[in-house]
Amino acid sequence: MRQLLVILGISCCLLQSCEKQKEVSTDQIIAYTPRQATVVIKINDFDRFKSELINNDFLKIIKKSTVHQEANSLVSTLQYLHPKKTSLLAFNEIGKNKFEYTFVSKNNTNLFQLDSTVNRKMETIAYEGANIKILTINNKKLFSTSINDYFIGSSSRLIIENMIRNSGKMKANPSLEKLYLVAQNNSAANIFVNHKKGQDFFPNVLSETISKHLVNFNDWTSVDASIAQDYIKLNGLAVTKDSTNNTLNVFKYTTPRNSLAAEIVPLNATYYISYPGLQGNEPKKSQLTDSLFNGTTEMIEMGLKDTKLFAFQVEDNLDFEDRLQKYVKEKKNFRDYNVWELNQENIIELHFSKITKGINTNFVAKIDDFYVFAENENLIEDLISYYQNSATLSQLPSYRNLRNELADESTILAIGNLERLKNSDAILNEEFKKTISDKSFDDYKFIAFQYIAEGDFAHFHALLKKASTSTVQSNIITQMFTTTLDNDIATQPQFVLNHYTKKKEIVVQDVDNNLYLIGTDGKVLWKKKLDSKINGDITQIDLYRNGRLQLAFTTKNRFRVVDRNGEDVSPFPLDFSNEITQPLAVFDYSITKDYRFVVIMGKKIKMYDRNGQIVDGFILKETENTIINKAKHIRIGNKDYIILQEKDGKLDILHRTGDLRVRVKGSIDFSGNEVYLYDRKFTTTNTSGDLIQVDQNGGLNKIELGLKDNHLIDATVNTLATISENKLTINGNEATLDFGIYTQPKIFYIGDKIYVSTTDKQTHKVYLFDSNAKMIENFPVYGDSAVDLDDIDNDKNLEIVTVGDKNSVICYKLN
Repeated sequence: MRQLLVILGISCCLLQSCEKQKEVSTDQIIAYTPRQATVVIKINDFDRFKSELINNDFLKIIKKSTVHQEANSLVSTLQYLHPKKTSLLAFNEIGKNKFEYTFVSKNNTNLFQLDSTVNRKMETIAYEGANIKILTINNKKLFSTSINDYFIGSSSRLIIENMIRNSGKMKANPSLEKLYLVAQNNSAANIFVNHKKGQDFFPNVLSETISKHLVNFNDWTSVDASIAQDYIKLNGLAVTKDSTNNTLNVFKYTTPRNSLAAEIVPLNATYYISYPGLQGNEPKKSQLTDSLFNGTTEMIEMGLKDTKLFAFQVEDNLDFEDRLQKYVKEKKNFRDYNVWELNQENIIELHFSKITKGINTNFVAKIDDFYVFAENENLIEDLISYYQNSATLSQLPSYRNLRNELADESTILAIGNLERLKNSDAILNEEFKKTISDKSFDDYKFIAFQYIAEGDFAHFHALLKKASTSTVQSNIITQMFTTTLDNDIATQPQFVLNHYTKKKEIVVQDVDNNLYLIGTDGKVLWKKKLDSKINGDITQIDLYRNGRLQLAFTTKNRFRVVDRNGEDVSPFPLDFSNEITQPLAVFDYSITKDYRFVVIMGKKIKMYDRNGQIVDGFILKETENTIINKAKHIRIGNKDYIILQEKDGKLDILHRTGDLRVRVKGSIDFSGNEVYLYDRKFTTTNTSGDLIQVDQNGGLNKIELGLKDNHLIDATVNTLATISENKLTINGNEATLDFGIYTQPKIFYIGDKIYVSTTDKQTHKVYLFDSNAKMIENFPVYGDSAVDLDDIDNDKNLEIVTVGDKNSVICYKLN
């Protein structure tokens, strides 16, 4: 990269020295360029350049686009040309939105190579003492003549006639001459773009707004093109006249700096444009010294969804916030970040009208070292969520790989996500957008443009490169959606299966006892008012054994079953005069969907069948003491056990009938944790922090684990997870966390891999670990409840659902 900058620096010196040189002579091919050309391509190696264009993977992707096909059709006759030396290809606008090409090369005997199979017609006409040859191939005409041993061919007869009339005074555009003389001959081609002639050229691909911006950005851009199968690199110069009102002149007196934009730009951004060389608001603004942005060191424009956000870094935060106060209508807070509502919505456009057409910015937030302006509060909150979860571009290996190939310091740095750009009305014109909408640019990820200003010109770099497999694959966590409910959330959100789509949806209840079903896209499908809060988790059942699933749960005095539309399923609900004190237990002994439902009310126990009838064969109606957890069914081998924990320390291990099956030899001072099947034993803990295990003969074994008060556990057949103060242990592997208030560890077994989650309610952080107690990359993320984990959309990536703010549900994707 340093070598590249040295070469460009030497080129710039040459460029400046050219101002003292005389015009190029007519033995220089550039003199034969039409004066009003919009684009000129100097082709140093014709066959190599043609091969590079044909074999580039990105150009193959867009080859069916209208603009690509029209360009190919326009220059189709050139495929029969074989110049031996440098040649030029220029495009001029002849009539509104109609572009014609001109090709210039030294004459040679084999310039045209046409075999006998090509259907062609040749004729010659005289014009002002010269001959114009007209070659027709497949209804495409090539008009040509020779001037001073140069072959000049064009799709326009008018251009050839103009060239003949001016043959005695050949002269190229002076700005083009200067750029031509410093172009590097070691690349297959050099490309020169006349921005002032691009008002009808740029809109072939770009939106009207972007096209106008490019026309007014600078005068000429010159690049050396390096094109391989997996990348397109353009390196060169952008020049502007001091007298013109070009955007690039805004940065003439700025110093290039390192951009920190990737630290704040979220993964779902369409693009960003960073101005790290900007100091204060635009130079020459009358309000420079007393401006809000007087101490600005970087401005960042982010394209997000259908709008923009603007982020700023400043020299002095206190000074900036002091200046901000006169614009503040109200101060708010979101997740411990300050958010201000503004009383003036055109602040950005007022200070940066030349750089960007700003949108209304009604809110600003301080996100660590950045001040972010946005149109509405939701955009601010979304950006904070991405930032908190480290879901920013700086975390993407594919982004870092691309960024490393650009210069460290920039005056302007623009980077776009190709997959999102292809659908952006703000960037692309409608026709081009339609032709590429079904194309995948996942292999490329990003496109980058960089300007490094130096006086009247700027170094220019553009890069489009395939991301290697190693950099594309990463464990970035993205926020799929946030769904805000009518009230604060009362229960932990959990995934349930949609039996039609085979995807997972979310059920959750708010404090006003409304039960919600939220779709995979984050939209609320229905809301149902319940009598009271749901006890524990909701269980899905197939009551009619037809593959259609229902939701079964208990509230304070009801046992309910509702279908996927939120309607009660007959004969439910069942009403109880006594308060239901534990979550509903659902047993399916033989996996035949002949369900048994256990409802606990203090000491009382009732078991129901799938028809809502009492199971007469279950004889236990009441225990001696209050039951402290929901009933459990555990199967070991071919034996079924029903487990109840009583308040006095008695562990009941029963037959299906409710009869005692195993007499436990001793009592247990229960810690409050449930009983699990672990290591083929009935396993729980006591208040002393010991692991208690009971075998099938009632033998009781105590293992000292040294767990502290209020410890929590979860277990499966082969995995034990405990959390005690700030120590998380998974099968003997320990992770040390910050001190906090943690939820019960929760074990998930998905895709032959074990995950364990816990949430710090104090700092609102969700943690996820593997079976070795190693934290999964890019965790923790923001959340305020225990989580559920699953592949909800069947894309082989996991999703996590948790409570976000008090009244919102957040769903994350682990990519």
